[in-house]
Amino acid sequence: MHNIDWDDIRYFLEVARLGSVTQAGICLKVNHTTVSRRITALESRLGKSLFERTGNGWTVTPAAEKILAFAESMGEDANSIERQILADSHELNGLLRVTAADHCIERLLMPTVRKFIQRYPQINLELVATAEEVDLATREADVALRGTDDPPPNLVGKRITKIGFAVYGTRELAERVNTDSEIIDVPCITWVGDGHTRPEWIEKNFPRTQYIYRTTSASAMLGMVREGIGIGSIACVLGDPDPMLHRINTKHTESGPGLWVLSHVDLRTTARVRIFRNFLVDELESQKSLIEGNYPTKLDTVKPPFSK
Repeated sequence: MHNIDWDDIRYFLEVARLGSVTQAGICLKVNHTTVSRRITALESRLGKSLFERTGNGWTVTPAAEKILAFAESMGEDANSIERQILADSHELNGLLRVTAADHCIERLLMPTVRKFIQRYPQINLELVATAEEVDLATREADVALRGTDDPPPNLVGKRITKIGFAVYGTRELAERVNTDSEIIDVPCITWVGDGHTRPEWIEKNFPRTQYIYRTTSASAMLGMVREGIGIGSIACVLGDPDPMLHRINTKHTESGPGLWVLSHVDLRTTARVRIFRNFLVDELESQKSLIEGNYPTKLDTVKPPFSK
């Protein structure tokens, strides 16, 4: 068997993660035929079929499952080597501006920030906390953590995963709603200026509710839900770890956007930008299950309202 090319492993990991050679090609910035050709070459070297090709996508075979963990470990090692080489060949100092919504900074950014400044103390880091889309083209920020399904064409980066949402309330409200499918007076919290009198999650789950409160801030919404003022649709990465919030079983939940780590195309080779971006991507990918909402609920023992 010939030596395995690291690039082939990268292609294998992306197809395994996304289940599509087209999507893998987009992430790797190559044509999908290149991805397919590299996977076929890898299968030939290994003498094993790694994917089942179906009309619904590419799924890993048992043989691929056996090597997936080793391939992921190789990927992590390669990323670490790349960052070390960059650190050795560039002067890592100067200003680095990172932006995210204020409610995401503590939960999603802080672990990366702590590790990064410990390793690279000469970099002056600024955190720009705002829900507005900061202009990376004018260097208002160098790296952005952003929820979007359509990043601007002048930005490059990595889509981590889709942000999962669920409806949350205090334990008292959650238990009351989860055990009474006929409840009509549960107060709901939503956004000011969302363009709808009643968002879909309210209309489809609680169409007869009489109380709807609104806010312009995700932090304010979290505070209102924690205080028991009402229930709200909140990103699972914020709601699930919060000891004061509990999931409410609903037929319908809002579909969240993708979570992206972005920087301007002109800064893609700048050492401090690239290294921080890689740090952040690694940290977020380790939390994908939480971000997607695949997290144990605090109300497993409470009967859901729609069960028979």
